[in-house]
Amino acid sequence: MRYDKKASGFTLVELLVVIAIIGLLIGLLLPAVQAARESARRLQCSNNFKQIGLAMINYEATYTRFPPSHTTSPKHNCLTFILPQLDLQNVYDLFDFTKDWNNSVNEKAYKVNIPAFRCPSTPQYDNYSSDYAADVYIDSEAYNPMVKNGAITSRINWEGMLKKDGKSVKASQVTDGLSTTFLFFEDAGRPYKYKEGKFQNDNTGKGACWADVDAYFYTHKVCYVTQVLNCRNDNEIYSFHAGGCNFVFADGSVRFIPNSINPETFVSLFTYNCGEVIPEDDL
Repeated sequence: MRYDKKASGFTLVELLVVIAIIGLLIGLLLPAVQAARESARRLQCSNNFKQIGLAMINYEATYTRFPPSHTTSPKHNCLTFILPQLDLQNVYDLFDFTKDWNNSVNEKAYKVNIPAFRCPSTPQYDNYSSDYAADVYIDSEAYNPMVKNGAITSRINWEGMLKKDGKSVKASQVTDGLSTTFLFFEDAGRPYKYKEGKFQNDNTGKGACWADVDAYFYTHKVCYVTQVLNCRNDNEIYSFHAGGCNFVFADGSVRFIPNSINPETFVSLFTYNCGEVIPEDDL
């Protein structure tokens, strides 16, 4: 007795359906994987900021004042001053502080890559660079349009906590509250220039090196009328995190601030002694 055996296997249509399903699943999974990776990178950035914030608090405890954003005679950046508080005494000891940061005698010191000064979300960076810097003041002239349209109120003082030209602030002078005052900022990607997430085919940005006296910056640009974050990284607050930036506050805490922050709240958090009262819903 004979039995005819049918050949088993996939038809072409079935194979195409399986491939389509696999492709769909990969398309659904990839964004989730990428989001998880960015979440991890943002957390590492936050941890870096936490180290910097605590180092500055320990510096204040030692010297009774926070470090200046930079000094001009000789020229040095604030991140250099807190190296001992970051357990980098060995790098600090390489500096001759009677000479400018980029003097040949300091080459071994400033040509050290320090992972804590780099955000892992930054797509490209030069050696010895930092994605974090002091923002010393808000250019009131740039913010005048928002004052005129009522988005923010005018102030006598638009300065941040870390002063330029070697000046310093004591914790007791932060009368607006340490937990409601910005201390340090992201300005990621320098010297490469980016605007709203897009590379501008330009690598002439200043202050990229962590020891560079020109690493400090001041806020002077907005976008979309009232957006103050992530407009451009040409000496502005900027990150490669989706939707906002990490900030370290004067009490050492780190918070993620969205691009949608109310500009009035932003200015109130930026200044340290103007007496603003910030609603809890805005924090």
